[in-house]
Amino acid sequence: MHLVTLENRQLREIYVTWNGDRFLEVSGQLSTPQLADYFPWVGVDLLAPAYPDGYRTEVNLAALDWLATVTQKLQQGYLLTIDYGYSSTRYYNPQRHQGTLQCYHQHRRHSDPYRNLGQQDITAHVDFTALERHGQHLGWQTLGLTKQGLLLMALGIGDRLSGLASGNYSVLEVLQRRDALHQLIDPAGLGNFVVLLQGKNLRPHQQRLRV
Repeated sequence: MHLVTLENRQLREIYVTWNGDRFLEVSGQLSTPQLADYFPWVGVDLLAPAYPDGYRTEVNLAALDWLATVTQKLQQGYLLTIDYGYSSTRYYNPQRHQGTLQCYHQHRRHSDPYRNLGQQDITAHVDFTALERHGQHLGWQTLGLTKQGLLLMALGIGDRLSGLASGNYSVLEVLQRRDALHQLIDPAGLGNFVVLLQGKNLRPHQQRLRV
């Protein structure tokens, strides 16, 4: 991902340097013109008055490259993308002025990528509007966009939960399986994953598969 920030109403990119003792962030010119083009493309005006000076966020151009690679490999079929994320208008909301970058170390979350160097995961949310629009440009059709919890409920996870009591399980196994299923649909956790279904070169009857 690229980190970008607003300085004096200009879009700048955040880089990392080393001062002999520790890492420091510095801002500079954009490394690629794609970053300047990205926000108008997804319908976001970062230069609007609502965005404060110092606003920072992320742009994941690699996700678009990944989608192009998938397009080259798959001649016909479905693409299911599941991850934490938002539409562009929610992702780049002026109130989300520090972006979505997060780090995980030993199952604990924080926002400092310069701690635990080499021993933690660094991640950011997905801009699903960008995946939809780039997908359409590459020949993909959007078949559905929903939350994982709602999708699994529509697919019958409620029946699966109800059926646990009548299965050949011990009380402990029932509780463990029920907890595992609840985690998948919990709106405060995994159930809040966004699910994007796209199709390529589908026949008419295949296009009816929607989420």
